[in-house]
Amino acid sequence: MRTLPLAATLAPAKPRTPVAATLAALLAAGPALARTPLLVTNPDMCDAPAGAYTGEMGMVLEPTIMSEIEYHCQWDQPLTFDWTTDYTALTRVGYCAEPGFISPGVFVFEMSSYEPGQVTVWSQGGDAPTVFRACF
Repeated sequence: MRTLPLAATLAPAKPRTPVAATLAALLAAGPALARTPLLVTNPDMCDAPAGAYTGEMGMVLEPTIMSEIEYHCQWDQPLTFDWTTDYTALTRVGYCAEPGFISPGVFVFEMSSYEPGQVTVWSQGGDAPTVFRACF
């Protein structure tokens, strides 16, 4: 009886063609992509054509950055947007920048199953949070 090394039995099968490799990568990323909706401060941005929301309409929140025209904040670890639990608060270290200015900061991202699709962002030194809502 022939046995395979343990590593060979645990490793996933490799696709044999480039098309199969691409399809496998998309299928593996599918659930993660589905969990990352467009998060915006202005609901009118949901109806704007792709890319048009980069103007003065409002801010966009992504797993590693929140941005608007000439201003952005970035943090050290990507966020996972999860509204399945009663309450989640994620803390990240990062910075905000605009032309000629940069400021280090700490950010807290709140999510809750009671407000699905909403992320409340508190930033160090800010008086009030920034609220993002998902475009579903």
